Amino acid sequence: MGLEPTAQRFLLAARLSCGQMAFPANLERFARSAAGRTAGLFAVIAGAYVAGAELAWHHFSSGLAFGYPPAGVDVAVLLLIAWQRWLVVIAAIVVSEVGVDLQHHLTLAVASGAALANAVEPVAGALFVLWFCARRRPDLATRLDLGRFVLGAAVLGPVVGGLVGASVSWASNGGWWPGLVLQWWAGDGIAVLVIGGTLLLWAQRRALVSARWLELLLVVLVTVGLSVLAFRFGEPSSLLFLPILAWAAFRLRDLGVVLTGAAIAAVANYMTAAGYGEFAGLGLSSPASVAVTQAYIALVVLVGWVLAQEVAGRMSAVQDRDSARLERAMADARREAAELGAVLADAATVNSVADQVSAAVRTRLDADYVVISVLAPDGRRLEPIADGDAAAQVTGMSAELTVDSDAPGPRAVRERTPVYLADPKAPDAGVGPSAALPLLTEVGALGYLGVWWTGPRAPTAVEREYLQSMAETTSRGLERARLREAERREHVRVEALAELTRLLAAALTPEAIGEVVADRVRAAVGGADGLWLGVISQDGRRLAWITTAGYAGEVLEQFPDLPMDVPAAATDAARTGRPVIISTPAEYEQRYAGPDTPAVVGSGSSWLTWPLWVGTAPVGAIGLMWKHPQQFEPGQLAFVAAVADLVAQALVRARVYADEHALAAVLQRAVTPMTAAVIPGLEIGASYRQAGSTQQIGGDWYDAMALPGKRAYLAVGDVVGHGLSAAEDMTQLRNAGRTLAIAGYQPADILEELARVTDWATSGKFATVAAAIIEPDLSLVTYATAGHPPILIRRAKTGTVEIPPPAEGPALCLPSDQGSPQYTQGQTSFDAGDIMLMYTDGLIERRGEDLDDGIARVAQRLQAWQPGEPLGSLCDGLIAFLGAEPQVDDMCVLAVSPAPGSPGQHPGRSVT
Repeated sequence: MGLEPTAQRFLLAARLSCGQMAFPANLERFARSAAGRTAGLFAVIAGAYVAGAELAWHHFSSGLAFGYPPAGVDVAVLLLIAWQRWLVVIAAIVVSEVGVDLQHHLTLAVASGAALANAVEPVAGALFVLWFCARRRPDLATRLDLGRFVLGAAVLGPVVGGLVGASVSWASNGGWWPGLVLQWWAGDGIAVLVIGGTLLLWAQRRALVSARWLELLLVVLVTVGLSVLAFRFGEPSSLLFLPILAWAAFRLRDLGVVLTGAAIAAVANYMTAAGYGEFAGLGLSSPASVAVTQAYIALVVLVGWVLAQEVAGRMSAVQDRDSARLERAMADARREAAELGAVLADAATVNSVADQVSAAVRTRLDADYVVISVLAPDGRRLEPIADGDAAAQVTGMSAELTVDSDAPGPRAVRERTPVYLADPKAPDAGVGPSAALPLLTEVGALGYLGVWWTGPRAPTAVEREYLQSMAETTSRGLERARLREAERREHVRVEALAELTRLLAAALTPEAIGEVVADRVRAAVGGADGLWLGVISQDGRRLAWITTAGYAGEVLEQFPDLPMDVPAAATDAARTGRPVIISTPAEYEQRYAGPDTPAVVGSGSSWLTWPLWVGTAPVGAIGLMWKHPQQFEPGQLAFVAAVADLVAQALVRARVYADEHALAAVLQRAVTPMTAAVIPGLEIGASYRQAGSTQQIGGDWYDAMALPGKRAYLAVGDVVGHGLSAAEDMTQLRNAGRTLAIAGYQPADILEELARVTDWATSGKFATVAAAIIEPDLSLVTYATAGHPPILIRRAKTGTVEIPPPAEGPALCLPSDQGSPQYTQGQTSFDAGDIMLMYTDGLIERRGEDLDDGIARVAQRLQAWQPGEPLGSLCDGLIAFLGAEPQVDDMCVLAVSPAPGSPGQHPGRSVT
């Protein structure tokens, strides 16, 4: 090879080593193959056959043989394997029999004949049994199948084998052929009964063998020992064996009986051959002794087998009765749980479910404590929802608040299986025996149902079934109740959003918005412990608190406002426009480390902060805090997002309103001066009061102005609505009216022109006006109204109040395509001491009342007025005493009276 000897030796050693390592792997692959399994079956059958055949040859050489063990092995194997593999068993029988016989110096012809007989016998016996049992393996636990096995395998099969075997023996050695057939049949039949039956039962009773193998071994050893004593000292063996057979029948069933019989047969064979026992002292010939021994063994085994079946039948009947009784009790327990489940189907809350289940379990099981605990939203704690006060008295109950505790409840939740503790002294058992059952659903564990007793108690099987059924019922009830609660929460949130929308629409200042949010949001969002609302300052450098509520308020009092560059959830959300959702204090500390963080973290466990943005413009942020850890659900987050959107829009409206309010206030102060105008020859009083608690600017105004020719122009008007647009419109109308009066227009003409102004120069809102021109020298007043309440005049001479003849026209609101409205005007006397009163509808309107009633009240109050009092006091008094409560509309009053000693005293008259 061109290699040095050392290298050659090394290469050879390496190849040998590799070959040795590959051999076990190749052997394992061969064993798993079909050829390997066939070879293994052949080897096992051949080994067992050779061992049994050698044992039989030994018996023959000792002068006594009661059976041929391979006969029992062969028929049992054929009944245990598929018929397609029978040829392997037959081949093993033939090869083993020929080999053993040739070893014992028999001729090939005799060995072949014996092999034929021993191969035909198990095949015939197996075929007979399968025929009797409709091609299925016999169940030796039943009498019918036992009879079929005995007839087919222990009687007919050995008969067939005996006919062939006896013929071979007679042809080679001579003898009495019927006796040879009988000897063959008896020997193989007893072997099939004892050994074949044992193997079949062993395969059928694997669970029994695994559970009581030590007891099986003890029975066999005791049987062997007693059998030896009985045969050695000549004691009546049947009296000794029957108790053992009864023990085997009751405890180990038919397998124990057959094993006991096999042990008795083996001992009887050896002891009789040695000259001991009842059968050896009968003075019979060897064939007769064999027959008697075989009959005795067969009788013992069959009687024991039948006894085992009878015992098994009676025990089965008792078990069936007990099982039926137990099943009825369990069915009652399940029915009781199902009935409660039907009641729980209508339970509205999880607390209602827990209370009803707790009461039912306590009554049914006579328990001292029944606790139902559910997983907290963080998934790490268990919170009791039933019998929480009583549960707190249970030793170790505080440990059960965590899922990783070793207490029964948390263990049941973690392992998802019931936990029963029966020892009252167990350190983790609480006050005594306990049971904890997990509350399971398709999505996982909800919590557990826990039961405690103060005294010794072990739940029975029925009680355990009841608890399991109650746990399932509770799980379903809690799940349905949670769904209902979720639906109610969503309904409450929808209603809360609708209410917030309504209230925020009416809240026109940041403070009013803060009050609405503090009152409405915390409960609807899921029981938040704290809330704050902050807006970004005009310079964008600070976040100023509008409102704080709950526990969070105690902490935020330390911070009047918050610089936008301070690391905090509030500033982060307001600055970035992204919500900040924090479930644990550790997460908050990690994200917003700073000097103020400990104070914030010390107040709660979970935080939800939402930005207030309108479009791309930041407005502020709203925050919520919970003292206990939260797992925020999508419905919660969607609700907070909607609230944040509403609040942001409301804050923007408040800012716009604040600007409009300031401008409107300036306009209104211009058109409703604090002091009445001074006009020669006239005393004038006026009063004005806005409506509402928010001091909204309205559209009511009055005017009093001196005109050329010692005349005076007076007007009172009302533009529908509030705010800047109403203030702008009333300013337009007031100024236009003044201009027209200065230009010499009469009241009707003034109103006609104001109608055109309303159409073209204002926002086109509904407006009413009352206009009058007083001529003191002539003691006349000319008047006209446009959809306005009538003028009232108190006559000094009579003290009565009258409404001048109507001089009316439509309100200032008609579109231009309807043509110009027409107005009439009236004229009446206005003598010294007379008082003319002009007012807006806010003074006379009340909900559910006719306007005439309001006018009558004003007239009554005016009539009762004492002459000589200032007219300003009259106007203030009318508003103070006659205004509706709550005031829903602005009120404006203008009173005019000729000054004392003014010229022109003429009789009253009215002109239209």
